[in-house]
Amino acid sequence: MTPVSADPLLLSVVRRVLSQQNFRVQETRLDGLDDVAWLLAESESFVLGVAAGQTLDDLLVLEGYVAAALGELIQDSELGAKRWDSYVVLLASSGKDQRGSPEVVRLQYNTRSLRRLVALGTAAHEDAVAAALATFLPLPHPPPGGLPSAFDELVAQLVINGIPEDRAASVVGDYRSTGAIHGA
Repeated sequence: MTPVSADPLLLSVVRRVLSQQNFRVQETRLDGLDDVAWLLAESESFVLGVAAGQTLDDLLVLEGYVAAALGELIQDSELGAKRWDSYVVLLASSGKDQRGSPEVVRLQYNTRSLRRLVALGTAAHEDAVAAALATFLPLPHPPPGGLPSAFDELVAQLVINGIPEDRAASVVGDYRSTGAIHGA
């Protein structure tokens, strides 16, 4: 058996974040890795198998065990369309500098029966975990009073990038009324 350094603190924060977002979460031990826990989490839209390790090397080991366990569970259940939105989610507290490495790319692009999401350098804090799991979480509610106008935001961005405000407002105003950019 290959030694694995799991991150139980990070996994407990994942559990808390997913539970707060109305996922049904169950923690069990991985077959073959007696002391390592993983989470089975299900929402209206997704089924997740989540494991947390200290390093990328830990995730490379955990992936095979979690993928096998989750794959077995989804084969034996009637998930309907959620079966195609099942993910192995692997988080590590270190390895931020290894993002985009060939090992990570191979993990993330391995879509055999399950999709995979890898988050390296994830701190054991709710905000960091929520950012890592953003793919599966509902969008936040808009601020009171609604979102700003996209056209107003465009004018502001043009000004930030050096376009005089009167010129930016004129061009965006013309576009709003005609649907075309004139004299840009």
